[in-house]
Amino acid sequence: MEEKVELLLTVTGEDQLGITADICYQLSRANADLLDIQQVTISPLLVMALHVSLPVPPGETATEPAALVPGELLRLALRRNLQVRVQPFVPFPELQSPDLFFAVTCLAPTIPPAALHRISGTLAHYGANIDRITRLTENSLKCLELTVRASSELDRNALKRALFAVSNEIGVDIAIQPESLFRRSKRLILMDVDSTLIRHEVIDEIARLVGVEEEVAKITAQAMAGQLDFKAALRHRVALLEGLDAGRLQEVADRLELTPGAETLLGVLKKLGYKTAIVSGGFTFFTDMLKERLGLDYAYANTLEIVDGKLTGRVVGPIVDATVKRQCLLDIAEHENIELAQTLAVGDGANDLLMLEAAGLGVAFNAKPVVREAADLSISQPNLDVLLYLIGIRERELAELV
Repeated sequence: MEEKVELLLTVTGEDQLGITADICYQLSRANADLLDIQQVTISPLLVMALHVSLPVPPGETATEPAALVPGELLRLALRRNLQVRVQPFVPFPELQSPDLFFAVTCLAPTIPPAALHRISGTLAHYGANIDRITRLTENSLKCLELTVRASSELDRNALKRALFAVSNEIGVDIAIQPESLFRRSKRLILMDVDSTLIRHEVIDEIARLVGVEEEVAKITAQAMAGQLDFKAALRHRVALLEGLDAGRLQEVADRLELTPGAETLLGVLKKLGYKTAIVSGGFTFFTDMLKERLGLDYAYANTLEIVDGKLTGRVVGPIVDATVKRQCLLDIAEHENIELAQTLAVGDGANDLLMLEAAGLGVAFNAKPVVREAADLSISQPNLDVLLYLIGIRERELAELV
């Protein structure tokens, strides 16, 4: 049987057309086996690594790896002004338990070396090794995706807490999630509305028309932070709106602004076949209009009671609280025959927590501290469309869909 030796060839130099074809042709002529190949370019630099098995000529020994590399391959490298490093292939030490893979997404206006030092150092401290680093944005270092390998003995909660602490210190959002088919094949997004899909708390805007905005805004802030019972807080706030002419709700609707990136996020997801839904502790008057404007599949919210054209200070039917939001997610997923692992939920307040916990991926978006600490992922960027990076979509791919 022909003796073969496994080598690792690292090829570097200026990227040129046909390099891969020429190298593989010479390896083929030498009867080499190609066991693995990886390539990355940071224009104009090319770095290619090839794991190959090369035959040992009869009567020779495999003591000097470089001597086994075909001469034609080395002459090709010389003509192309490429550098070829040859070394024995040494397998990475096997982990004592089955491997786990994670995607670690890093988001910031720019990611400096000091930040990447802290992130990668934290991963290494917990025994997680970086297999690959991919830039998801074009022409800027705003988003990196790290593919990470770790033992199944990894304390994932401890690593998540450590990365959360690092994120707060360095000002870079760090999202860690299992790298699996489900991460890249979500089928349903369910979003909170106030301070998530839109930039406002609608009930505070209505209260401004009545002259009770300060009192209502204070209650809203406490309820969203989890300091008050949501149902009681909503009833208290709605009661303060009694007597308002219902026609003036349109004034509030006309002033509402979508969160930057909201239309891009939902537009892209709809093109990818997602079901889109919103669920709000606010009011149907506004969510129904948003549903029509954005072409959403589902919208849930509370209904303001109106008698003789005026708000009575009460709501009709069950209040949409944390439990109802969670149930909306479960009901839509069941109705659409979607696995919960394929669902994405986004919110910012304490009344979103159960929904975020039930979803395959729960994202706290510019959220209150209690939500940021509990959610799967926490994002502090101003634009909603950065959520697309969490499912592995690159900026250049977005350009094709927008």
